[in-house]
Formats: sequence, structure tokens, C-alpha cells
Amino acid sequence: MEGALPEGLRGRLLALALTVTILAVLWAGCVQPLIDWHAARSDTLEQRRALLQRMSTLATTLPELQRQASGEHAPAAALLEGASDAIAGAALQSLVQHMTSMAGAELNSMEILPAEQRGTYRRIGLRVATAAQWPVLVELLRAVEQGSPRMLVDDLQLRAPPVALRAANTPISASFTIVAFRAATSGGN
Repeated sequence: MEGALPEGLRGRLLALALTVTILAVLWAGCVQPLIDWHAARSDTLEQRRALLQRMSTLATTLPELQRQASGEHAPAAALLEGASDAIAGAALQSLVQHMTSMAGAELNSMEILPAEQRGTYRRIGLRVATAAQWPVLVELLRAVEQGSPRMLVDDLQLRAPPVALRAANTPISASFTIVAFRAATSGGN
């Protein structure tokens, strides 16, 4: 019998090798994909549980957010007050000086620009120049953006030495225009 299977130790080793090969094929073809599928489904389920928790938390805060939005807080004033452009400009100048000091910056110069008629409003502008570190400038610009009455920053110009030549605390020179509006009176000023 030339086609007979080996016997003895050689036969046992061949049987062991065939068994290990079959088990490896079964593992790679059936068991491992099932384990991967289960892990992916577990991750999806965990993500959905986390989403449900976040949504439940947000849903519990909804009544409080609606209460806040109902108008219990006075909205920010949209317009400068003042009977004339000069009074409104002085109010804007005082407000900008206060915001600058609160941000930790110092003004190099401040110039009231001529008022302009814009529809039923008067545009009041200030040209401001300052030098401060970057975080201070960002805080000042944020204060202007969030200030009351509403103000806009225009024509922002920043000047600083090249990064390679300056220290971390070197001030950056900034000049910009702050614009606010006031209601126009029948007299035009």
C-alpha cells in the first residue's frame, strides 16, 4: 500500500498539524469575524448610550434655557445714547477707555471720527491705537464684540516684529476703528 497514511510518531505529528491547521482556519474564518462583529456592535451600543445620556441631560436643561430666553434678562442695547453726535462720541470714548483698562491694555491714541448719516442712524467712530500682548488684544476685541451698546471693529491693523526676532511677551501694535450707531434726530445731529 503505497497510499497509506503514516503511522507512529510521524502519523501523530501529521494528525496534530492537520488539527491545528483546521482550528486556525476555523478561527480566522468564523470565530474572529464573530468576535470583531460583537466588538463593533458593543462600541455602537456604547456610543448610543452616551448619546442618550447627553440628550437626556440637555433635555433636563431645556426648561431653564427657555426661562432664560423668555426675556428675564434685559437685551444688550443696540444703539448709543446721546442727544448729539458729540455726546454719543464721548460716551463711546468713555466706554472704550473702560474696556481697554479692563482688558489690561493701555491706549496710545484715540480719535473721534466724523459722524456719518447711515439711513435713519448716525455712525459714530473712534480710531484707536494700542500696544499690548496678544492675549490682551484678543480680550479687548472680545470686549468690544460683546459690549453694550453693539459695536463693530473695522480696519484692524496689527504690527509686530517677526516671530523669530521677538520675545514671547513683546507687545503687538494694533490700530483699529470702533463703530457704533445712534438714532438720528430730526435735526440731523
